[in-house]
Amino acid sequence: MRVTRAVRSALLVALALPAFLLGAPPEPRKIEVVAKKYSFEPSRIELKAGEPVEITFRSEDTKHGFVSKELGLEKVVFTKDQPAKVSFTPDKPGTYAFKCARFCGMGHGKMKGEIVVTP
Repeated sequence: MRVTRAVRSALLVALALPAFLLGAPPEPRKIEVVAKKYSFEPSRIELKAGEPVEITFRSEDTKHGFVSKELGLEKVVFTKDQPAKVSFTPDKPGTYAFKCARFCGMGHGKMKGEIVVTP
C-alpha cells in the first residue's frame, strides 16, 4: 500500500503535536529541591503559567517544611529519609514566596525562596 505525500505530511504533523493538544494531560515538570540548615537549593524556581509541576523536597540534615500561602500550597514536612512531593499548576504570572514550615534552628527565619511564574 502506497502512502501519499499528503497522508505522510499529515502523520508527521500529528506526531509532532504536543500531547495536551491531543487531549492528553501534559506530564508535570519535575523539580528537586534540597533543604539544609538554612537554605533551599534552588531557592528560586521559574515556571510558566499553566505548566504542571511536581516538586520533590528532600532534606540533607533534619526535618524541614515547605509552605507557600500566596500559591495556596499547604504545609508539607520532610526528612532525610522521607521526601515530600508537591504538585500544582500555577495559573497566573507573579513572584510567590515560600519558606520552611518547620522550625529547624536559629536560622529558620532566613530559610526562604521564591517561585517566579511567567506568562
